[in-house]
Amino acid sequence: MKKLLWAAIALLCVALAAAFACSQSTGHGDDTPVVDTEIMAFLSEARALHHEANLKEDGNDIPGAIAAMDRLVAAKKPHPDRVTPEVEEVLADAYARLAELRLKKGDLDAAHAAITTGLAHTPEPTYFRGHLLEVEGLVEEARAAKYADAGNPAEAQKARERAITLLEEVVRIQDQVIQRSLAGREAGK
Repeated sequence: MKKLLWAAIALLCVALAAAFACSQSTGHGDDTPVVDTEIMAFLSEARALHHEANLKEDGNDIPGAIAAMDRLVAAKKPHPDRVTPEVEEVLADAYARLAELRLKKGDLDAAHAAITTGLAHTPEPTYFRGHLLEVEGLVEEARAAKYADAGNPAEAQKARERAITLLEEVVRIQDQVIQRSLAGREAGK
């Protein structure tokens, strides 16, 4: 089920980027659409690497799935001279998946590092920022269990509290996303 969610998110990113890329004007005073082939190529590469990660994960090759996501986040970015929202969203999403895979492997510090890097790609309250913080909450939940198993209840409690704080932040962010979307619909009526 989770792989279907990742596939749906990847396809949504591609669809949004395609709509954006095809809606840009040529700048010659007409409305002739232009396709940004660099962005489209990057999105296709991202989708292929997500599929590769799915196949590796299905085969219980978590290191292989991590390697596919590492390739994605290290891939050459289109338009390096400017911030491209579609690319930033794909990277934020890839870092969230990378963190989940590293969490599955039990590498909490590497999962946290992926979250930290991913958050730099989405500074504003968006679905993607919320999802990264949700995964960070899961990392803290796992950290709490690890401390509890090690007989360190004080640190386990601190990690649980961090997890709860993060998950509450997710709720706030996603509520902002929903409210902003609803306001945009109302304004468009």
